Amino acid sequence: MKLIFFIFVFSPIKLFSQADSIVKVFSTDLMRANILKGKPKNEVKENTAHFRAVYYTSGELKYIEFIPADWDKGRRKRFKPSDNLKLYYEEWNPKTQELLNGITKKETVGKQHYIATLDEKGLVNNVDYFNKNGKILYTFIMHWDKNGESSQYDIKFYYERNLFQLNRELFAPDLSTIKPGWIARYKFNTTGITKSVHVLDEFENLYYFYKFKSNKKILQSSYFRSDSSLVGSHKVRFNKNKKPTRITYFNQNQIMKNAITYEYLEKSKIAISQLNSKGKIIERRILDKGKVN
Repeated sequence: MKLIFFIFVFSPIKLFSQADSIVKVFSTDLMRANILKGKPKNEVKENTAHFRAVYYTSGELKYIEFIPADWDKGRRKRFKPSDNLKLYYEEWNPKTQELLNGITKKETVGKQHYIATLDEKGLVNNVDYFNKNGKILYTFIMHWDKNGESSQYDIKFYYERNLFQLNRELFAPDLSTIKPGWIARYKFNTTGITKSVHVLDEFENLYYFYKFKSNKKILQSSYFRSDSSLVGSHKVRFNKNKKPTRITYFNQNQIMKNAITYEYLEKSKIAISQLNSKGKIIERRILDKGKVN
């Protein structure tokens, strides 16, 4: 997972050891993977924050500690291994699991943002999404194995939502209701491509699930009830820029129900056409790309 630490940072850096530990110090312009595997800095600019990685003499990581800058020590506490470090970001990409555009807590006021909670090894535990009014809407809950690798994460929802409205490529309107407290469990392969999504209630009772197959040009999504009976499927075609050009929906018998096509026009316009079961256009709209729902 790529995690870019975006914090402002302190003092010269040295490599030293204790009786049972080896301590390395890293600047905060490194990704989490680089903190664990990269080379430590010989020095950083004075009065800048940094991460302090402590290893057992065997080379195994003990913990990662965040040291705030001198100017920031009154506002941001030193992160100790027993604490949960919280970092603030403007963007979170669940497909690549990447946090971008770090901001301060003060800068979150009046804007949508994400709060990432890290454990003592620098791994992301949770990522909370807040809207412009400061209300939490959902939380990404990460699952890591003993090697610090992950093949799934959960999204816990706090309000009634519709998965289709969140991602029209993966999900279909036929089966996408989410109620408060429910969880969408994403499982993905080693390249970060989603293989399945299971929707469970707060007691982890399964309600429905999706399975996906994909290549560079086509994504196929199939959706099932909890008893594994097929509800339907859809196929998404992409252009060379990885933008969807057509979504075709099928019933449980693989008979076409309807379709949507997307034409990317000049001047930031997009033409969206609705097709019936016979493939005939029944509606066509031209919208600004930013207004596409």
